[in-house]
Amino acid sequence: MPTRVDLHSHTTASDGRLTPPELARLAAALGIQVLGITDHDTTAAIAEARAAAPPGLEIVAGVEINSEGDADLGGLDVDFLGYYVNPEDAALQERLELIRNARLGRARGMVEKLAALGMPVSWERVLAIAGDAESLARPHVARALLEAGHVSSLQEAFDKYLHDGGPAYVNRLRATASEAIGLVHRAGGLAILAHPYHNATAHLIPTLVARGLDGIEVYYPDHTPEQRAGLLRIAREHGLLVTGGSDFHAWNDGTHANLGEQEVPWGVIEALRARRR
Repeated sequence: MPTRVDLHSHTTASDGRLTPPELARLAAALGIQVLGITDHDTTAAIAEARAAAPPGLEIVAGVEINSEGDADLGGLDVDFLGYYVNPEDAALQERLELIRNARLGRARGMVEKLAALGMPVSWERVLAIAGDAESLARPHVARALLEAGHVSSLQEAFDKYLHDGGPAYVNRLRATASEAIGLVHRAGGLAILAHPYHNATAHLIPTLVARGLDGIEVYYPDHTPEQRAGLLRIAREHGLLVTGGSDFHAWNDGTHANLGEQEVPWGVIEALRARRR
């Protein structure tokens, strides 16, 4: 049976494949009681998902914000999840809009690089794949590559061309870790380090704690039992919250877990609620 809590999911507002109402209905059908929607750089899905959520399903307002470029953090790509943010916060929305606008130019730059590599994809097709998404992301370009027959899977598109530092990679709008954490806090939210071992950022946790980090994502599909145990020890040492979720994008997409597949203890949401209060 799926877990009752899944705090990491994406909709068509960013790079997911289900609309907010579809995601809410799927979560309810799976028996999930608390669903965190954490689209990249947008909270546009929250209101629509809440309107469609049946009784018994709580939609936690979230957002995923990427940070990179901190020299003292080794220039690593550090991802943060913000929970219980206020979607109406003006400062949050202003910053997210800047990031999304930069994503548009970034995606166009990737398309240009792919053409120079002899693997042209249509910019119009990338936009069509993104549809109504507020945040255009690398998976949209990857799907265009797959449709054009240049790769045999979405994973191959990333492995060969779109990964960080890859031949078609283009840097995103840079924000420091402190800026990302501060943005979440000013919007009334809790800042969580996303998938520390997936991004190889676990060793940065003490430094990020000093910058205001509230918690770490422990229960994540890529994390081994040993890694989860280690993260739980670190969380206890630093008084950090722990969270978890599937990082759902689409059912059986071959890259991410399905909704509800990652077991998350009910105590996780109880601790989040208590810290929020």
